[in-house]
Amino acid sequence: MVTLVRGVCIGALVVLAACGSQAPEQASAWRVAQDAFRAGDPLAWSMWRDIDADAPEGREAIARLEAADRHYREGVRRLEQDEDGARAELAAGVAIAPMDPTLYLRLARACRAQGLSFRAAEYYSKYLAAIPEGEGAVAAREELAALDPRLAGLFESREIATPEATTTTIPWRVLAAGVLLGIALTLVWTFALRWVRGRGVRLGHLVARSPEFHPSVAYLVGSLRHEFLKHRIGAAAEALGRAEPEQRAFLQERLYGGQPLRDAWEGHLVAFERALGHRVDLRRDPWFRRADRAVRLIARLRSGIAVGAPRALRRLRRAHGALIALDAHLAEMIGGLARTSVDEGLLREVADEVRSEHTAGHVELDALEVEGPSEPVLIEVFRIDLVLILKNVVRNAILAVAKDEALRRVRLDVALEVEATGEETVRVRVHDTSSARLDPEILFDRRVDRGLGLVAAAVHRYGGTIDVEPGDEGYDKRVVVAFFRAE
Repeated sequence: MVTLVRGVCIGALVVLAACGSQAPEQASAWRVAQDAFRAGDPLAWSMWRDIDADAPEGREAIARLEAADRHYREGVRRLEQDEDGARAELAAGVAIAPMDPTLYLRLARACRAQGLSFRAAEYYSKYLAAIPEGEGAVAAREELAALDPRLAGLFESREIATPEATTTTIPWRVLAAGVLLGIALTLVWTFALRWVRGRGVRLGHLVARSPEFHPSVAYLVGSLRHEFLKHRIGAAAEALGRAEPEQRAFLQERLYGGQPLRDAWEGHLVAFERALGHRVDLRRDPWFRRADRAVRLIARLRSGIAVGAPRALRRLRRAHGALIALDAHLAEMIGGLARTSVDEGLLREVADEVRSEHTAGHVELDALEVEGPSEPVLIEVFRIDLVLILKNVVRNAILAVAKDEALRRVRLDVALEVEATGEETVRVRVHDTSSARLDPEILFDRRVDRGLGLVAAAVHRYGGTIDVEPGDEGYDKRVVVAFFRAE
């Protein structure tokens, strides 16, 4: 609590000092507003709205806020209704612009309804920091108090002295900023404690929240399903409930031959732990807990199955059913992991991340344009790999135009082409105005110590192509990354 109070005081002093300085130019204010957005500041939305609407930066800010708001509201609605697609809509909004702080309260209540107390407390805090006197503030404080009384105490309504009774009035944003710093310390500390204590989440939650682990999860789940659930458990299905000697012999060989069943199962669990660490705890996952009990039961039934005991065979069928249910659950979970939706939100995410880098961020561009497809298109590529590919191509284009004197322009867009086979190709194009020639041979050099070599290796791993084409509409050239469109 002492640390929290210090954070509030320091935050207030910092913001007060900023209030006394000269107002920055619009371009500078726009950069500050974008930095606040990237830092997760709940006041970022107001900062974006405060940009002069007559300036180019203000027009861009308003356009992006409106575009993001549609995704945010749809994502919150889906979360409230427990519908699929909520995370995708919210992620699309996050890739474009900050959220209207009035939505934090709805988002907090939706998270609380789904048992995500930590997330709910975070969104309640953001709502109260951004709109401390909003019409829902009283209810928000009460609901936050039920989740975290100490955190709620920071937002208790207090009587403020009138102007006649005091010589200075601290702006509410100063107080909010100071409180926000304190909240950040509390949340970071809480998160660190949970991290140290190794509180993993369910595998499904990790998949939903962390796309960067999708390739690892897909491999681990694929191995578990193929080696264990299919060839050892699934193959025994035909002999279940059969008391004939040859059927019992088959069950004995399939379930108990070779590596002990429990050892094989534990081996797969250890593989998950080694690859994912403490981020996931399979022993707290109800699907894996049921499967673990089933494996242990099957191991104990060996002697009963050997003599065809009816009770042992009945218990085997139940245990077998639990493992087949796990297999179906895992199949559904990873069915769409290797599919990525290519849309304007993804392209803007790539552009913003590259511009936030030190080297590329200091290049003065005349334009960095982003235009997504008219509707999202799916490709069979892990999202983390697609972002890696496009970031490298965009970075290369920005650094190339930096060597020219004028008209430093880069553009990202998407085009669809129909092949002779009837299949559609999704072509993500990065145009630039650099006069420097890019040798296509470089794109086929798969040395992973080079940026474009890394790109080429990743593209070809998914059966895609990468090529250099002549530019059009004022651009010298374009690098095109193409993949088949998923059904």
